[in-house]
Amino acid sequence: MTLEPGDRSPESGDFDDHWHSLLTGDPSALPGLSKRFRRMPSPPRCKACGVPFAGPYAPLLKMLRFSPWPLNQQLCKWCFEGIGKQRGGAEVPVSLLFSDVRGSTTLAEQMTPSEFRLLLDRFFKTVFVAVDTYHGVVDHIVGDGVMAMWTPGFGGPDHPVQVLRAGRKLIADMASDPILGKTLPAGVGIHTGVAWVGVVGETGFHDFTVLGDVPNTVARLGSVTAGGELAMSDAIVEVASVDTEGLERRLLDLKGKAEPFPAWIEKAPPEAS
Repeated sequence: MTLEPGDRSPESGDFDDHWHSLLTGDPSALPGLSKRFRRMPSPPRCKACGVPFAGPYAPLLKMLRFSPWPLNQQLCKWCFEGIGKQRGGAEVPVSLLFSDVRGSTTLAEQMTPSEFRLLLDRFFKTVFVAVDTYHGVVDHIVGDGVMAMWTPGFGGPDHPVQVLRAGRKLIADMASDPILGKTLPAGVGIHTGVAWVGVVGETGFHDFTVLGDVPNTVARLGSVTAGGELAMSDAIVEVASVDTEGLERRLLDLKGKAEPFPAWIEKAPPEAS
């Protein structure tokens, strides 16, 4: 089943109109100051309300808590705290990216702790830049892996194209890191479909996240892809109109999947190496 940006899932028993409006880009769901914020210079901005994080108004707005949330630089503190107070969520179209460092246990054995920390810092920064450049939101960090999310409300109606661009930028940027002077050994997986997005947990211990088969699949997809490779699901290839000429077709054994999962593999361009 495919949902378009304005649709709701009739099968869902856990549906919230406000969440659905927010995640699919309905202007009525945004804070009242959103239109004014978007007239102010300058990028980067909060992906929800549009408040600018730079420019002449940024210092004053920061005093009013309209500054980047430390755990997710794509949202301001005000919006993140507001989201956290609203339990529930909705099933919406999403595009997801997952990337993690290959052989991190072996790398940690071969490096000093400080060297390994530097590698992880560079990896996370490279992912965050690629995600932010193409209007995604970092969902969570798990060990040496990162999940990022695009919805019609945060990434626009062409969110599958945005996640594709972010994935391509990521493998290109990791091919030769200017600080480390070598390749960041991480693979990338991207996928699109319908998932539940919202807040889970209790007061004082909650998380804004994405749940369902789509995030589980992209996490497995990104985890089995070799360093420097971008694995694209058939769903992404179809919706983003990817030209598969020159790409490798691969059947991947993903944990929890009964059948091999078909994917298209793209490698970092030679000029990036």
